[in-house]
This record gives sequence, C-alpha cells and structure tokens, in this order.
Amino acid sequence: MIKIYGKNCVYEAIKAKSPIEKLYVLDEEYYKEHSLRNLIDKSGISFSLINKKTIDKLCPNTHQGYYAERNDYKIYNENDLESFIKNQGRILILDGIQDPHNLGAIIRSVDAFGFDLIILPKNRSASVNETVAHTSTGAIEYVNIMYVNSLPNICNKLKKLGYWIVSTDAKGDVKADGIDKDLSLALIIGSEGFGVSKTLLNLSDFHLMIPMVGHVNSLNASVSAGIIIEKFLRL
Repeated sequence: MIKIYGKNCVYEAIKAKSPIEKLYVLDEEYYKEHSLRNLIDKSGISFSLINKKTIDKLCPNTHQGYYAERNDYKIYNENDLESFIKNQGRILILDGIQDPHNLGAIIRSVDAFGFDLIILPKNRSASVNETVAHTSTGAIEYVNIMYVNSLPNICNKLKKLGYWIVSTDAKGDVKADGIDKDLSLALIIGSEGFGVSKTLLNLSDFHLMIPMVGHVNSLNASVSAGIIIEKFLRL
C-alpha cells in the first residue's frame, strides 16, 4: 500500500482507474471542486468526507484536501523487457538517481515527452514511494518503471535488440540534434555527483552534451533529463 496526496495526484489516480483502496476528501473541497467531485462520484470508489483536523492527522503533508491509499505501483523486471521493445519504444535509463524528488520530477518529464519506460538498477536508486508519487504530480500513474540487477547487462541486451545507447556526458561530443530521432534509443542519465558510470559510457554509441553558456557547468539530474528527452520528442 502506498499513500498519495495532493489534488493532482489523487485526480490522476482516479482518472487512470488505479486500484485505490481508501479515499479521503476534505468536505469543503468536495463541494467546491465540481469537476473532481463528479469524477469521484462516477468512479465508484468508496470515499469519506472529513474535516481539516482529521485529514491533517491522516496526512501531515501538503494534501490540498485530498488523500488516498492505493495498491503499490506495478514494477517491472528484466523478464518484461521484450514486451516494451516490440515497438522499439523510447527508454530512459537512470544511473545512480537516489533522490526521490529527482526521480519524481523525471517521471513527470517522461510522461510529458512520451518516453515508454524508465529502467533503474536495484542498487543505488530511489525506490518508488509516496515522495516520488507526489513529486510526479500524478504522472507516475502513466509511466512504466523497471528495476534490474545490472545496467551494463541491460544495455548489452538492448544493443543486440537494435537499440542505440546514448549517455549524457559533460565531455560529450554530440548534441541532441546530431542524433537521428528515428533510431531506437535508450538514453542514460547519470547522478549529479558522479554522472554516468565509466562502464556505461564505454558501452554507449553516443556521448551527448548539453550546451551551456553560464558560469556553472552542471545541472540538476531531473533538469538535465527534462531538457534532453524533450529534444527527442516524437511529434
């Protein structure tokens, strides 16, 4: 069971027909927000109208009057990989992203710009928790997430299946517009502190740079991910 809170998070979970077990709504919000009230009423989900004191006790975070408990998100593993590559969809690989706020923000960008799957290693990665869900503002309801034992093994498997591996690198020698958007791409984003590992860089077909003109030569990992995956948006 995982807690979700905030108007957008709860709204998207209901809209996506996610398995919500319990739903609590601040009474004044229910009567004020007509569109969300209609969605709740049509969903058939059992819910309780409660006062501010009660919802604050249930959820001390910034809930905006909406709090729910839903079944855990479906997490895929390496055995599910082939089901995602049949259509040669876009894949985002996260190497060492341990901050749940960064992961949530990246999930939001992945949904916005049409990537099909996020792959993370089981070790040295943020887990999918309520902070990740809240930071994603509901985008997590639509994004596929996979945890694997070894990123190098996954990259080798993807290469054999026709994928081109693109790593972000401060010393990269190619810009996003220098890569054919029609290729089957797996993009790797590294951590802020260490970047993409040397092993993964050596496996990569492209080393991608983000041109910058400011005085600080690094970006937050979620910002980097948003900038780069937007460049590969398929319209």
